[in-house]
Amino acid sequence: MIFEIPSDVLTIIDVLENHGHKAYIVGGCIRDMLLGIKPEDYDICTSAHPKQVQKLFEKSIPTGIAHGTVTVFVDNKPFEVTTFRVESIYTDRRHPDNVFFSNSLVEDLQRRDFTINAMAYHPKQGIIDPFDGSGDIKKGIIRTVGHPKERFDEDALRMLRAIRFQSRFNFSIEEKTLNAIETLSENIKDISRERILLELNGIMLSPYPECLGKIFTTGLYSYIFPTNFPCIPDLTYLKKTPEELASRWAAFFKLTGLEDIEDIRLNCSSLKMSNNLKRDILGISKLINKPLPNNYFLLRKALSDFGQDLFTYALDIMKVLENNKEDIIKIEKSLREILTEKHCISFSNMAINGTDLISTGFKPGKKLGDILSTLFIFVLQNPELNQKDNLLLFAKIIDQKY
Repeated sequence: MIFEIPSDVLTIIDVLENHGHKAYIVGGCIRDMLLGIKPEDYDICTSAHPKQVQKLFEKSIPTGIAHGTVTVFVDNKPFEVTTFRVESIYTDRRHPDNVFFSNSLVEDLQRRDFTINAMAYHPKQGIIDPFDGSGDIKKGIIRTVGHPKERFDEDALRMLRAIRFQSRFNFSIEEKTLNAIETLSENIKDISRERILLELNGIMLSPYPECLGKIFTTGLYSYIFPTNFPCIPDLTYLKKTPEELASRWAAFFKLTGLEDIEDIRLNCSSLKMSNNLKRDILGISKLINKPLPNNYFLLRKALSDFGQDLFTYALDIMKVLENNKEDIIKIEKSLREILTEKHCISFSNMAINGTDLISTGFKPGKKLGDILSTLFIFVLQNPELNQKDNLLLFAKIIDQKY
């Protein structure tokens, strides 16, 4: 099989080979090309040692020199070039204790996680596939290179990576590989929360996010999340929710029966989510776990509290997960009216502000803030009265009663 390889990649291979070294394209890009997907990047492996690679390419950076990786620049485009290597045991279940350079391509491929990622390609030799990764691609199978227990003992994150590849390609996980995940699920505790989150986020936004259900059937979930879940979820509908990260997470928690905001907060915090992502997940979760706003005031209040984007995401989730679609359609109609008529839904939209009040004799301080808050609620209830004269008069009435 002949692939169309970028000229910059071919240049790197030619330079290495012209100086007596072996060089191949390797890894996920081979898998993607077999699947008809254009690779995002091309990795190259070689018999040349890192210092030899650096001497051959004027523009290069030793980005992972301890593991044999040098980033080479051709026409200002970066390409990772890594020396063939074999690895020792993984004491921390994430990184090898030692790396040894090799002269064998097969030895290098043998250390990789799954057969679909353990292929190489050479423009003249074609595909080098000692573990039948191409056959597994045809069968739609995720299978480890060698014994699955050894691969997962080396790097426990590979258990989640298996699920992520399943969710990306709609493959099935080979039986022995899946059984090993169930047996070794507790080892995921040794992986940093940040790395776990990256894999989970990838599954959430994949074409088949329902594959996330595998963390429940394998037992991984109990070592990832600090809280219990009320039910083992059916995640079939997850893919129909907005393809947006906070929305998917909020829908996921809803489908597991987890509605307590503090439990959701704890799960988000334990995964070291960013403050922005956590805030959005909590906002959407609050909206989808309480009654829908049944009048214009409550709708404007919800828009004020959570913002238009989160409110819209919440409605989209409820349309998928709830049965009251007619009520949601009515709310969407009311929402369009509010936005079309430009009702005031934030302090910045009020016809009056603190500076206006101070200029008419009000004093800065807590009392002024309380008056503005009261005015804002008044405007949410009566958007037609959002006029400066009206609000100034009402502010004076509030001031007298304060």
